[in-house]
Amino acid sequence: MSERRRPHRGRGRRGDHRDAKGSRGVPVDPKGQSHPDDLTEPDDLTEPDESEPDDLTDLVDVTVGGGIGSEPGDPVDPDEPVDSDRSGAVARKPRRGARASRRARGVSGLRLLLLTVGAIVVVIALTAVAYFSPLMSVRTIEVTGNSIVQSPEIVAAAALSKGEPLMQVDTAAAAQRVSMIPRVATVRVKREYPSTITVSVVERQPVVFTERDGKRYLMDKLGFEFAQQDPPPGLAELVTPNPGSGDPSTRAALSVMTGVPAYVADQVARIEVTSPVNIVLQLKDNRTVVWGDDERNGEKAETLRHVLGQEGTEYNVSSPQNPTFK
Repeated sequence: MSERRRPHRGRGRRGDHRDAKGSRGVPVDPKGQSHPDDLTEPDDLTEPDESEPDDLTDLVDVTVGGGIGSEPGDPVDPDEPVDSDRSGAVARKPRRGARASRRARGVSGLRLLLLTVGAIVVVIALTAVAYFSPLMSVRTIEVTGNSIVQSPEIVAAAALSKGEPLMQVDTAAAAQRVSMIPRVATVRVKREYPSTITVSVVERQPVVFTERDGKRYLMDKLGFEFAQQDPPPGLAELVTPNPGSGDPSTRAALSVMTGVPAYVADQVARIEVTSPVNIVLQLKDNRTVVWGDDERNGEKAETLRHVLGQEGTEYNVSSPQNPTFK
């Protein structure tokens, strides 16, 4: 702590402020004579400088900003927080808000966790009810898309029974069993909540029929013989050495029968195929059409439509740009 100096009231340097009454340290008698012998001037006497303040209160003039708009010299409130942006000091901010914010985040996270756990529990409970409870058991079995195959046959093949919990029905296995019915081309089994099983089928449609050993078989567009029975009226007969889905000649004949317009297909009584590039159509009016291979079926059909108006018994449209007839 620095030594406090007595304030000096003068304005100049040493010796400049001595007046008629005398100078510091020199006693003056009433007659105005000084006594130099009595002069006592301590060694540590320090004369004030012009730059030194006249008063102790002038030694320090520091103002801590209390905020925007404060004037220098304004009194500082010790209870007021210090703004670090202006004074460079570390601001003292209350911590109560930070603690409250952390507490709120903790409560929010706990609430989210509880809601998530609750939702999982609800889902598990509902699944258990659907899987085991008789409240959601099979009460109705619907069959759609069938016209030849009877619905009881389809239900029996699916091995479905009423009263079974809906969630326990193996729909894929049921569909696989139904697909074993020869006339069924595709099948789909699905659940319809709360208590219905729907079996949707697409039946095979005959495109031609074949005859072997005095027996007739219906064949679909893929070459699959799905039924042994008399063909419906108007169905064309396929004549080829080895009929079947794996035979190239069979596939070529089926490509023609499914690729021509109905006005051509409806006139065909028999389709004879000795090789995939040698296809002959026998029409119902006993005329013959040499077709060739199973390419450009649309062009050949259009050409045949025009040449059939010409008199003849045999028509060759294997080259649709240059048809012949005789």
